Amino acid sequence: MRRILVVLVLVLAFCVWPSGQRAMAMQAAPARSLQADFNNDGAADLAIGVPFEWVGAVQDAGAVNVLYGSAGGLQGPGSQFFTQDTPGVPGTVDAQDNFGGGLATGDFNRDGFADLAVGVPGEDIGTIGSAGAVVALYGSAGGLTTNGTQLLTQAGGAIELNDAFGGVLAAGDFNHDGFADLAASAGEDVGSVPDAGAVSMLLGSSGGLTTVGGRLFTQVGGVPEAEDFFGDSLAVGDFDGDGFADLAAGAGFEHIGSVIDAGAVSVLYGSSAGLTRAGGQLFVQVGGAAELQDFFGSALAAGDFDRDGFADLAAGASGEDVASVFDAGAVSVLYGSSAGLTRAGARLFTQVASPVESGDGFGAALAAGDFDRDGFADLAAGASGEDGGPGAVSVLFGSSAGLTRAGGQLFTQVGGAPEGIDRFGASLAAADFDHDGFTDLAAGAPFETVGSIREAGAVSVLYGSGGGLTRVGGQLFTQNSPGVASSAEALDNFGLTLAAGGLGPGTASAAQSGTPTPNLNTRPRR
Repeated sequence: MRRILVVLVLVLAFCVWPSGQRAMAMQAAPARSLQADFNNDGAADLAIGVPFEWVGAVQDAGAVNVLYGSAGGLQGPGSQFFTQDTPGVPGTVDAQDNFGGGLATGDFNRDGFADLAVGVPGEDIGTIGSAGAVVALYGSAGGLTTNGTQLLTQAGGAIELNDAFGGVLAAGDFNHDGFADLAASAGEDVGSVPDAGAVSMLLGSSGGLTTVGGRLFTQVGGVPEAEDFFGDSLAVGDFDGDGFADLAAGAGFEHIGSVIDAGAVSVLYGSSAGLTRAGGQLFVQVGGAAELQDFFGSALAAGDFDRDGFADLAAGASGEDVASVFDAGAVSVLYGSSAGLTRAGARLFTQVASPVESGDGFGAALAAGDFDRDGFADLAAGASGEDGGPGAVSVLFGSSAGLTRAGGQLFTQVGGAPEGIDRFGASLAAADFDHDGFTDLAAGAPFETVGSIREAGAVSVLYGSGGGLTRVGGQLFTQNSPGVASSAEALDNFGLTLAAGGLGPGTASAAQSGTPTPNLNTRPRR
């Protein structure tokens, strides 16, 4: 990637791309849980990316913290910490590898334990700088383990300089064989078109992820263009209800006609052969006109918001102007059907429970889950620029008519005071951390100052209840929290990416969604 990213919501001056995971695709049909339960104890666990962590004296080598769920919620004691210096993790610790820059969870070897895919977008492959790679860590009764750990490179295309493969990840069972598969983006040049972007599909098997049978996809429904960054966000859901997981892939920098960086979303459908271009779709913003630097599709989340058995898709446009309010942000919702996603009944939402303000960037991060356990998936949407930078998260609830503003909620950071550039809500992940049947929400504030340590980062947890998410019992974790490995350091950005998985057939979603694929080498150094 040779493009230097300017902003997340035109208010961030350097790269923040929420993980979401970032998205959780919910479906009505009962199925095996694919949430991030690495030790298979019934409570979801949380992977937290720290891609700017220094490992010894090696700057921005990157790390991942893992917090385990319990009846009492997420716990610091018993947590794990992985880097490429961890015995058994393949690769070497190098500057700007950014291990943890992408995260996704799914049961890739179908042993009943969730596994973790970790993107290393700055990894050099031989002499090819920042080609990128993915490290797979496998679950066990004791949690994630380095036994059988793999390092995988791009499938279906040449390994090239600055591809940053693995910067955005999502998991789902695209060929419906019971093994979760992995979609991984790269800032790929397509022919002579620089940074058009591509997504690789790696298939799951009894031996874990494999590049055998892997495929490479470029944008569907449109021609690849320079710096589209197709795959800058990913989300998984069964949009046509055929039992095969499908993939939505954003291209936040897509030009629509002469409208620069308006953004678009492509959809690839699953089949017995995995993802396919057959029947692929391209969507531009619904409920509003495509405008300059809307960045539509730069955040995605899938969930069955109307409980009709078809997964639906929420797509953020963090640069959307609302009337005369610059970059307030908006979220479009497309509904699933037997024919796949459709614009019929599509709606556009702006921030709930708070005035729409310039630079809010509502919709820059998204995650879906049933927070009130009524059977309808709900949507959490980050506005990391709220009030000039402390950030906030809105919740829209599902209903028989789909998402609605009725009863919508707004949350600021829990467990700590909102501060100037915390960017609370810059990353989101939804899962049932306390195993009570209600989906809970983890929200990153990657620029949180911890004590006097600037931009060390923090993650808040809000728990679900009959009334939806609540601050009651809410938690705040940093790398200085008891039991959490490592320690808070300046510019670590703990919580920049998150993964907690999803629920439903073929829908493991710790899909990343947020800013377009970043050039991590532009990040300020210590």
